Amino acid sequence: MSDKADERRLLSAWRSLAAAERHTLLQFAEFLVTRSNAVVATEPPPSLLPLDIPAPPGESAVKALKRLKKTYPMIDADLQLLEQASAILMQRVLGSPDASVVAQLEQLFRERYQRWREEQPRGDSQ
Repeated sequence: MSDKADERRLLSAWRSLAAAERHTLLQFAEFLVTRSNAVVATEPPPSLLPLDIPAPPGESAVKALKRLKKTYPMIDADLQLLEQASAILMQRVLGSPDASVVAQLEQLFRERYQRWREEQPRGDSQ
């Protein structure tokens, strides 16, 4: 099984646990890291805030999608997000103006970011 699949399984299990069980799981994981003398990556965790990448004038819907994926690097481009974005982009193909489609894409990413923030452990200073 791939690391990404294992990570998804672990995250799914984490989300199904109560707060006390999450704390226990986190303590166990920290114990395993300490016991195995694993080296923690020096790369900092992803920022809790979206990057400030302004939309250029007259941005197309496709370019907006690429910009939003860069603006919100902490959000995984999972199947659900891709399906929702594709449905919004299809409106452009059917004749909706870019500005309307871009606004909908921005709203989709804002909502996903808000959901991601709510899932983060409490105690963050940002």
